[in-house]
Amino acid sequence: MNIFLNANHDLRAGWKFAAYVTFFCVLLVATRIAFSFLGDVNLPENTLAFLFLNEVGLVVPTIGALLLTTRFVDHRPLQTFGIGFLPQWQRDLGKGLGLGAGMVAFLLLGCFTVGYVRIGWTGTHVPAATLIGWLILLLVAAANEELIFRGFPLQVLIEAIGAWPAIIALSILFGLAHSGNPNASRLGMANTVLAGVLFSVAYVKRRSLWLPYGIHVGWNVGIGFVLGFHLSGLHIASLWTTGIAGSDTILGGDYGPEGGLLATFIFGASAVIVNRIKPG
Repeated sequence: MNIFLNANHDLRAGWKFAAYVTFFCVLLVATRIAFSFLGDVNLPENTLAFLFLNEVGLVVPTIGALLLTTRFVDHRPLQTFGIGFLPQWQRDLGKGLGLGAGMVAFLLLGCFTVGYVRIGWTGTHVPAATLIGWLILLLVAAANEELIFRGFPLQVLIEAIGAWPAIIALSILFGLAHSGNPNASRLGMANTVLAGVLFSVAYVKRRSLWLPYGIHVGWNVGIGFVLGFHLSGLHIASLWTTGIAGSDTILGGDYGPEGGLLATFIFGASAVIVNRIKPG
């Protein structure tokens, strides 16, 4: 048996995955080195600027590794992996945003049910440029994460080891990628893994990144930018501020809703719902 080529004389999927990871790591290191020449601009004192620079730095390896692997290793068009403006992409995006908004609404209802909630308007007290900056950051961050954890790597890994092993493996990596966030907890990491499963199932069902991207954006923008909850431990500028009092185990504490059992239920139930969607 040829360990490099399959029966169709095509490079085995596992090697394609390894090639993507190699390209990604090389480009990531190169980008970090390039950014180091910017010098000490004291960005850590500005959370938005620091995170924005970090996401911009991720765009290069994310897009670069994808293009290099599909062009020189896999030789299939990006549409094969659900990337690009596919037929009905607007419908998939809309469904994703709708489900994400529904998850946020259920979260808020759950907070009212099991705790005390106070919501206040803050939009007029935050500069418009700051709000726009955070919104763009959330959109870019979700795109980066979907391309890295649910784009080419997930599909080619599915070809190598099967759907659920690939989904679990990349969802665990997705959770570990958030382990360094402020106030991260074991339950928060478990919920992030579960969210990764939700996004992955959405991708597998539709073979389009637009559905998981819509869910991802709907959730992040809803709880972070609109309601002002901590988002994976991060405090961001928001239109409203939502203060809650109750059990940290249920509501998430300083990590935000994603650190509580309420989010566990929401992510799990949403994954079940998405799994019933007609395959694309």
